[in-house]
Amino acid sequence: MYPNFLRIILLFIFFSLTSCGFHLRGVTTLSQPLQKLYLKTENPYGQLARNLRDYLNQSGIQVTDSPENATTVLQILSENQTQQLLSVSGTQQTRQYALTLVVTFQITDPHGVVLVPPQTLSEGRTFTTLSDQILAGSNEQNTMYQQMRRAIVYDIMNRLSSRDITTLLTNQKRGT
Repeated sequence: MYPNFLRIILLFIFFSLTSCGFHLRGVTTLSQPLQKLYLKTENPYGQLARNLRDYLNQSGIQVTDSPENATTVLQILSENQTQQLLSVSGTQQTRQYALTLVVTFQITDPHGVVLVPPQTLSEGRTFTTLSDQILAGSNEQNTMYQQMRRAIVYDIMNRLSSRDITTLLTNQKRGT
């Protein structure tokens, strides 16, 4: 009796997830000019660069050690995180913040000629903390910024695989 009931519940969960549009994020296929890429950033060992490099490698993109060995350069122009106080409780103990991460990038050739003009992506989260839990709140805030960086990496990959950027890069390649 229980195994059949369990199967029915599992099937219900499966169909619920698939009907809501849920799907796992897989590898992203990028156009030919992006297959051999150099990642240029002010913070090459930062979390954004590491996450981006990992995702590029998982997608079969060759990330080179220098721009001279690449066909294109993905340049992270800026990465800015901000927090804005949204509200304070009547007892002055609970605070709510809006966390925002904004990343701007562009694609150039190895000589610095801009192939794709600067693109800006942003992620935001709302964060609530109690005044007596400052340390835990700080850890939670860092975790939220990490999640936002991962989301930005997925957004960058989606933007790089978009028809607009593929067309732009293909036209640039034909023009040279």
